[in-house]
Amino acid sequence: MTWLKQSKEQRSDGEALLRSLDRSLATIEFAMDGTILDANPNFLALMGYDLEEVRGRHHRMFVEPGVAESEAYRDFWQDLKRGHYQSAEFKRIGRGGREVWIQATYNPILDRHGRPVRVVKFATDVTDETRRNADFRGQVAAVNKSQAVAHLAMDGTLLDANDVFLRLFGYEREAVVSQHHRIFMEPAAVEGWDYASFWQKLRAGEYQQGEFKRVAHGGREVWIQASYNPILDRDGRPFKVVKFATDVTATKLRTADFTGQFEAISRSQAVIQFDLDGVVLDANENFCDAMGYRVGDIRGHHHRMFVEPAYAASREYDEFWQRLRRGEFFSAIFERVGRNGRKVSIQATYNPILDMNGRPFKVVKYATDVTLNMEARARAVGATAQTLSNVQSVAAAAEQMSASVSEIAGVMVRSKMAVDTINGEAEVADHAQMRLRQAAQSMDGVVQAITKIAEQINLLALNATIEAVRAGEAGKGFAIVANEVKNLANQATVATSRISEEIAAMQGVSDEVADTLASISKGISSVQEFVTQAACAIEEQSAVTRDISVSMQNAAVDVRSIGEGLAAWA
Repeated sequence: MTWLKQSKEQRSDGEALLRSLDRSLATIEFAMDGTILDANPNFLALMGYDLEEVRGRHHRMFVEPGVAESEAYRDFWQDLKRGHYQSAEFKRIGRGGREVWIQATYNPILDRHGRPVRVVKFATDVTDETRRNADFRGQVAAVNKSQAVAHLAMDGTLLDANDVFLRLFGYEREAVVSQHHRIFMEPAAVEGWDYASFWQKLRAGEYQQGEFKRVAHGGREVWIQASYNPILDRDGRPFKVVKFATDVTATKLRTADFTGQFEAISRSQAVIQFDLDGVVLDANENFCDAMGYRVGDIRGHHHRMFVEPAYAASREYDEFWQRLRRGEFFSAIFERVGRNGRKVSIQATYNPILDMNGRPFKVVKYATDVTLNMEARARAVGATAQTLSNVQSVAAAAEQMSASVSEIAGVMVRSKMAVDTINGEAEVADHAQMRLRQAAQSMDGVVQAITKIAEQINLLALNATIEAVRAGEAGKGFAIVANEVKNLANQATVATSRISEEIAAMQGVSDEVADTLASISKGISSVQEFVTQAACAIEEQSAVTRDISVSMQNAAVDVRSIGEGLAAWA
């Protein structure tokens, strides 16, 4: 009775266990040939059928046709017929071809003689989990194809690494497995506190992510974008670290280059950033200094705060921002307004920045303060205008001087002709004076002859007087005649003497005239030489003056062009 009671209790416990399993699991029973005998509601709901739709049909209705015809499927049932237990994750097909994954056990039920008489299958729906796992496996496979992956023990020892990691660092797997992570570090970095803290955080289960500088085989520098991921066990304790890394060395170098260039620009130029509506996002110190603001004074304000109100309200200004929003680039000298209305001139470029799809998303402006240059240029334009006026005045004066010099040259030519005429006439007068002198000399000879005759007559008169005295009374008349002759001789002597004096005076005057004519001739020769030299000099001066006039006209044209260029560039 005790045995029967125990047997009954055991059957009761077994039935209770089966009922419990039936409530929680998907259960189905098969004959040993695979024909369906029964199925509980959990199974039917899982596969999407009613009991009448599956009872009496073969198990192959739940598998893909290719699987049902396979040798592995036949072996699967042969093993069950031999009483072998089957447990695994299986892919099955529900109503409408829906894919169902189950974690199942196929349990052969034995009779009293140990022979299998039917098969009971207990299953759990793991479709979602299987899909998640498949997704995880796919992601891991994809990551392994594209990223460097390394598995590290909590003490930093390398457990494994994929091919991408090994290629990146230039090692064979055997050379790095069981080595410490420090082989990828610079010695100085290994000794630092940051590296020790890095591993302390990982051992505490803290995720580490960032850009890291590492050392590959042969000391080659490598930059990686990496995440160090502590993997937790069921109790939430980290037991290893998986590292996912991407080689960003080339990008890092490009970024360093770009950053260096941008920092260099920021140090030397005024930089401000706007959104596409013109609202200020940020500005560097150079820009704030140029405009007289602090960055907090302008951030969030519209660009129109830097322009004249009339221009800000104009269609031109609206079109300016519309064109920037379309991605158009602007470069020019702009007049802007700083703090307290101060005028500021800037040489600036407005550069639309494009996103990954080539669409503008902000505008960066690079500018240089050229206010002093523009003021100097304005002064230069004014000075150029004044210079142009002066040059034009000088050119006009040069033209007038050229005309005057030409007129003087004509006068000097005529003066030379007049002097040449005077010189000729002086030579004629000199020749006449010489003839006069010769005539005076000739007259002096005549006077001398007359004087001698007068002396002879006077001597004859004296002799006649003597003879008349000797003749007495008979010679009285002759004496009277002799006396008259003597008087005439005396008068002739006196007249001749006066003539001689006059001739001598005329000779003196003639000598003075000769000397004067000689001085005049000499002076005329000097004047003639001077006039000739002056005429030549004035002719040369006239040519030079004409060249100066032409040069000044050309200079006026050049200065006008410079002034127009400065005004246009301003």
